[in-house]
Amino acid sequence: MLIPIDRLIDGLVQTLTEAVLPDVRTPFARGQVYAAIDVLRNLRDRIEEKVASLEAEAGSAQAALDQAAASLRTGGAGVADTVAAQIEAARAAAPRTPAGARRASLRQALIEAMTALDTLPSEIAAAARAAISGHLASQAMRDVADLKPSLLSEISRG
Repeated sequence: MLIPIDRLIDGLVQTLTEAVLPDVRTPFARGQVYAAIDVLRNLRDRIEEKVASLEAEAGSAQAALDQAAASLRTGGAGVADTVAAQIEAARAAAPRTPAGARRASLRQALIEAMTALDTLPSEIAAAARAAISGHLASQAMRDVADLKPSLLSEISRG
């Protein structure tokens, strides 16, 4: 029988917290146990990427690329049509499944879009850059939202 990795880590955290920590006497050693617990708790949800998080990032990236291309087509006065077409082609090339491959492809499309935007005058590329920046800011928040509260105070107290 295989034990799911998240349940295995939960068991380790519980054992360290309930059985090991009460018997650790020195502040330094207690701090080390708290540090191990902190790492395990944050590692738990990051070992296997969840399909929902992959799909959320891919959806956000796709929307940002679409918005970037649309802004170039409406505000670029024809100068940006080639870059808009590159962005649209890169977005369209992303596979529908699996979710991990789609996310990776859309990440690459974002890189290509940012590189292509550097060839345009800044006033033409500004709205497209803002669309991509919005996605990146949202993604940073999604990444941080999965982190567990820190045990830093317990670690430092020992």
